[in-house]
Amino acid sequence: MDREVFLITIVLLMVSALSFASAYEFQAYGYVTKVVDGDTVWFHSYYGYKAGETFKVRFADINAPEIYTDEGKESKAALEWLLDTYGRYVYLDVDDIYGTDRYGRVVAVVYLPFWYYGYALNVNEWLVESGYASIWDHYNEFDPYSWSLWVPI
Repeated sequence: MDREVFLITIVLLMVSALSFASAYEFQAYGYVTKVVDGDTVWFHSYYGYKAGETFKVRFADINAPEIYTDEGKESKAALEWLLDTYGRYVYLDVDDIYGTDRYGRVVAVVYLPFWYYGYALNVNEWLVESGYASIWDHYNEFDPYSWSLWVPI
């Protein structure tokens, strides 16, 4: 078995072993135009929520270190790496209770689709599991303690 087939097989086995979240909805599809820090991006919506608009998105229920710290710079770099490596086209699951935070940023869970495999990566959860952010549970529709790293698309 060649290396590529082996790696694909391992990834598929890992993904199939995961339990998937049942409570998510893709309300917008668009492009991340800029990473602000480890938990905030600029997003241009192509479809769905605020289609045609560009706005700031605050990742729901996580908190990355402040950008002026070494850990904050590392968190931002990790998010940029993820999006530069696997694509900046993402889905948003926007908070249905408030929609925005006190600074006017759209609060959402961000999903990075891996079309070939039929799954999307929960970027919020990836940041937490990778050690670049921590859970910061707010009153909203989301329960970060029940998130799955991968969801079917």
